[in-house]
Amino acid sequence: MRISRAHRPAAIRAAGILLIVTGLGAGPLAAAGPAFADGVTVGQLTTGHDGRLSVALSAGGEALWVKVSVRASAAPDAAVLASTDDLTYSVQGDWSTERVLSLPQGTAYGDYPVDIDYRMPGGTVQHWEGAEHGVSGLFHYRLHTDIAKVGFDRASIDYDHREVVLSGTATVFDPATGNTRPADAGTRVRVAWSSFRDGTWYRPSETVVTDASGAFELKIASGGTVQYGTIAVLPAEGTVPGPARELPSVDVVPLTYRITGEASNTRVHSGKTFTMSGGVQRLGPDGWVPFAGAPVVTTDRRPDAWDHNLTGVMGRGTSAADGSFSYDVTATYTTHHYTFVAPSDYLREAGSVQDDVTVPRAAKLDKVRIGLDAYGAVTATGHLLPDWTCADQSVSLQYSANGRSGWQNVASAKAEGGTAGYCPFTVRGRAPRDSGYYRLAHTESPTLLGVTSPVVKLARVATRFASFDMTPNAPRLNGPLTAKGTVQYKSGAKWVAYKGANVTVLFRPKGESEWYWTVKGKTDSHGRFSLKTKAYQDGTWAVVYAPDAKHFYSESKTEYVNAR
Repeated sequence: MRISRAHRPAAIRAAGILLIVTGLGAGPLAAAGPAFADGVTVGQLTTGHDGRLSVALSAGGEALWVKVSVRASAAPDAAVLASTDDLTYSVQGDWSTERVLSLPQGTAYGDYPVDIDYRMPGGTVQHWEGAEHGVSGLFHYRLHTDIAKVGFDRASIDYDHREVVLSGTATVFDPATGNTRPADAGTRVRVAWSSFRDGTWYRPSETVVTDASGAFELKIASGGTVQYGTIAVLPAEGTVPGPARELPSVDVVPLTYRITGEASNTRVHSGKTFTMSGGVQRLGPDGWVPFAGAPVVTTDRRPDAWDHNLTGVMGRGTSAADGSFSYDVTATYTTHHYTFVAPSDYLREAGSVQDDVTVPRAAKLDKVRIGLDAYGAVTATGHLLPDWTCADQSVSLQYSANGRSGWQNVASAKAEGGTAGYCPFTVRGRAPRDSGYYRLAHTESPTLLGVTSPVVKLARVATRFASFDMTPNAPRLNGPLTAKGTVQYKSGAKWVAYKGANVTVLFRPKGESEWYWTVKGKTDSHGRFSLKTKAYQDGTWAVVYAPDAKHFYSESKTEYVNAR
């Protein structure tokens, strides 16, 4: 919608004589006219579905007077079939004829070019010729077919009434006579709507045809709501369809129910059954009554109140006239199970009867790898089997000082997947000691028995920086600087000199967070190192030990140095 001109009267009429009466159009047509002296041209020419012409000037254009003239053809000397300056200015910023435009009797249906004259506030009269603007400059003088009346037989649908009927009539407006009559038999009408069902939006559509009276009817069983609907006459030879009309919404009024039940067993062998029995009621005008014919199911998953998917079905039945039900449920593995009425958009969520059934299976730990890195992190990987029950099962990394007793959990993780025949897992934790024994363990769960992996011994040698110093303490900028210190490793209960340790000198400039290495070297037979570098700028210095496969990583204290 265009913004109305500020402080302009709600309507301005240009005096004139109406020489015409009609023409229905197929919607807005943009006209791109030449650049006139006042910088204003016709921005849009529209044939309304009621046969009136509307003219909108380009942005900023406010005319004092507008006149439209319909010509017989695009020829320069074509006769004027109708002309009027009886137009009204609207707050939307366009000028519209007061009445429908009527062409002389016997004029053939078709599209005719329109000339537009308009006077600007400066007094100049501009002329715009529709013949120069193709389809954008035409008046559509044709039969117009439109929807006259439409509606649904119900305002809502529910569990017992899932179908709604749309009915209405279509009419034809004749610009030559100014009369409206029923649409011809066989006129096609397209109905489209959005339906929200089972957690998903759908956009179905149907085409119906009118009878001899112009009436039509469509039965809709959408399975859910009917929203954002539109209806429109489809194009046909010799007529112009009217604009699509919006349809009222048809909502679902869900049924409220409640359910009770009990399982006959909580533990069975694989493939055996137990009985699920109970009753279901629905809420009616007079209170709770038996819910006959309800589709009751038992699954290994909670009710899907959004998408209404039924997965993991273990058993199902239909309630009797008194609302009671009883049916067999088959269990193949340990699981929770849920009993409820099969969900749909016609039912209000009501929870479920919840219980457990246990069918224990043997578990296996395969492809186990356990390693200890230089930073004290222990990582264990492997596969948990069998695949049909291993997903989301917990696997723990355990430590023992002697490998026989005193096992303690270091970390745990979930096994995932199962589609490849196993559930892979990765468990990460911190080593409690420099040396010790490790294993993986799956503690017995409702679906798997307990199992442990073979024990492995893991050990590394601890290291440390016994001393570290940067000299001189106040060096010149870019002057020489020496990192000195001693590296030791632990032997039994003692710390001894570490000969041949790889050390790296690191520097972090003032104001930065990144560390940069400057020089690398090795310790001598006494575990000492002396590495020369430069005082690049003020900053923090440190030394780290780059470990091998047998030792733990270590790092020195930090020392801040001001470079003069």
